[in-house]
Formats: sequence, structure tokens, C-alpha cells
Amino acid sequence: MLHYQSKVSEESKMRSPDRVLKLEIIDGKKPLTASGLVDTRLFKSGEEGNLLHAVMDTQTSLWSLRYDKGAIPPALEGKFTGFKQAFDHAKNYFEKRNIRITQVVD
Repeated sequence: MLHYQSKVSEESKMRSPDRVLKLEIIDGKKPLTASGLVDTRLFKSGEEGNLLHAVMDTQTSLWSLRYDKGAIPPALEGKFTGFKQAFDHAKNYFEKRNIRITQVVD
């Protein structure tokens, strides 16, 4: 009898199609943008806070980034074929602004 053992990647395991990316300012540095401002609500919790989500469209299976409150910066707009691509895009964007992603909550 043959036994088939499947190798499943982390990305293909069933996880939430809406994942929150937790952010923090890199120690000793100020958050930067082209205009000099970053939505400071991203570093607060509760009613005063704002969250960054990586969300999969269940019809197209494409991922995008969005905030709970307000519009995301144009540089974060786009569609991604997988969560990893959306995560990497957000990671690169925020690292240039002295901010890091500390946790993914799904």
C-alpha cells in the first residue's frame, strides 16, 4: 500500500482572509514619510487606534492592504497574488519609514 505524504507550505494552510499587521516605531527613530507624517493611530489601541489589515478578496483570491479608518497611502494600494507578497510590500514600505511589523494576527 502506498502512503502519500503531502508537503503543505505555511501560506497554503487555512488561515483567516483578514489578517491584522501590528506595527511599532523602530527604537530611537521617528516615523518618516515623504510628507513627514505617519498616521500615529497605527501605534495606539482601542477606540483611538487604527489597524492595518491584509485582506483577501474571496472572489478573486487577490490580497490588498487597508486601514480600519481612512484611506491607505497610494504607495500601499495594489493587489497581490498571495499574503506573503502583500506582507513583503507593507514591510518594505514601513521599514523605509522607521516602522516595523511586529506581529500578524489572524
